[in-house]
Amino acid sequence: MCFRASWQLKDDIVSFFHEKQCSAECEMLEDTEWVSDFAFFTDLLCHKNNFNVKMQGKNQFNDDIWAHLKAFKLKLNLFAGHLAKNDLSHFSRLNSISSANEEKLKKYEDGLKTLHFEFERRFQDFSAIQTELDILPCLST
Repeated sequence: MCFRASWQLKDDIVSFFHEKQCSAECEMLEDTEWVSDFAFFTDLLCHKNNFNVKMQGKNQFNDDIWAHLKAFKLKLNLFAGHLAKNDLSHFSRLNSISSANEEKLKKYEDGLKTLHFEFERRFQDFSAIQTELDILPCLST
């Protein structure tokens, strides 16, 4: 995916900017705070991309979409909980750098909680009919 490619090209981009003597760009790309944010958002966007692909599958019914949505919201909570314990197992790029301190991880944890809240808010219509959606798979068997 494009997010992984941008992370993989990071060192080549830094080399290019050094060659072209673009000191401001080099400074930004070598800043540990910025690289940490870049790694986290690259990992997060990969997770969101996987969710988006699942939501776009063929022959999906409302209960399928609801299941994907519930699973992603659970993942967001899981990711936030793991970050609270300094567990970066779901964030391979962030884990590959050493600049992620506890303050940064708390910031990312809070960001994941905010994202979870936004999913709850934006998909509240599904939550309102959750009982009916949860019954649908049982009826088809």
